[in-house]
Amino acid sequence: MVVIPIIDTISPELYIVIGAVLAITLILKGLAMYKAARKESKGWFWCLLIFNTMGILPLMYLIFSKKEDK
Repeated sequence: MVVIPIIDTISPELYIVIGAVLAITLILKGLAMYKAARKESKGWFWCLLIFNTMGILPLMYLIFSKKEDK
């Protein structure tokens, strides 16, 4: 039985897309965690640290916390 590695069947363009999604996720998570730490929001900080939601939770935090600042 011959096993074909899946990694050989992935196109190079998909690697670029995956890299871009990872970069955006890390940036959003970093910004949201920084802002939560500055505002001393321990609950949000730990939630952002533990859960990986592909940028959805950090984006929600950044949007809704902006409204609270004003």
